[in-house]
Amino acid sequence: MREKFPVFDLHCDTATELSLQKKSLGSNDLHIDLDRADRLLTHHQFYAFCCVYDRAFQPLPASEAQSQFLRAVSDFYSQISENNQRVKLCRNAEDLIAAAKEAKQGAFLSLEGPEAIGCDPDRLDELKDLGFLMTTLTWNFPNALAGPHGTDLGLTDLGKAFVRRAQELGIVIDVSHLSEKAFWDLIDVTAAPIVASHSNSRVICPHTRNLTDEQFKVICNLGGLVGLNLYPPFLNEKGSADFSDIKRHLDHFLALGGEHRLAIGGDLDGCDCLPTGFTGVESWNDLGRWLLQQGMEEETVNSVFNNNAVMFALKHLQKKRVGG
Repeated sequence: MREKFPVFDLHCDTATELSLQKKSLGSNDLHIDLDRADRLLTHHQFYAFCCVYDRAFQPLPASEAQSQFLRAVSDFYSQISENNQRVKLCRNAEDLIAAAKEAKQGAFLSLEGPEAIGCDPDRLDELKDLGFLMTTLTWNFPNALAGPHGTDLGLTDLGKAFVRRAQELGIVIDVSHLSEKAFWDLIDVTAAPIVASHSNSRVICPHTRNLTDEQFKVICNLGGLVGLNLYPPFLNEKGSADFSDIKRHLDHFLALGGEHRLAIGGDLDGCDCLPTGFTGVESWNDLGRWLLQQGMEEETVNSVFNNNAVMFALKHLQKKRVGG
């Protein structure tokens, strides 16, 4: 039985927490640090920056959200510089290839909550220049672009302009946290594959943060990705979970034809609890071994944990802007 697995995770909140808590990317007591990620065969990670709420989960004033975002990005750049022998900031597919050749962890940047740039399509150029490759349209609050899950608010005209400009720049749209109405509005205007970076199956767990089968199939048909989320309330209705709950979502999406479109988006450091047996980034090895023990093919585990995200990145995270 193999001991280590390659991992490419589409979503964590570690970068934001490092800035807020003044901790080190190299070693910390959060869910992710470089020391524990080194226990994996390889580790590439989308680090999401979510700066739209305070510690009581209330909306931040726009100016504070934007200043906190820029501070968090600056802090993370410093973390990457301090640890540049082990981790590489990836701004495009070529950087991912270079990270692999240099045996470094790859760090990708995503935005969770565009209030951090004022929901302004004109500021997407700034976001791209900062190295960001993916953005949601909402977090859990309505904004000028769209409505979040649990609402019937759709995509606004400004939201449509935001999507068009993001895709012109090669920034991937992340539909996690988006309302179902806004999702289908987006499908009418998207010109590129989309990603649900950290969303599970609504059939298996009927939470509004999860995807319907129809949504999942459309994402697959567009050539996108869906990342499995480890947060127990999105895995089942009990509030606690274990590896078997993760497998139920995985099996369901695979049965819908998602073998090459399913990935992981653990939501590490964005969760106040994790499934039993999962303590942090190093636990992907434990989950991988457990899935093999349950009879899952090693090729499938590797595809979900790593290969599907790598192939998507190599194809869609272009070095040059698509139209600007």
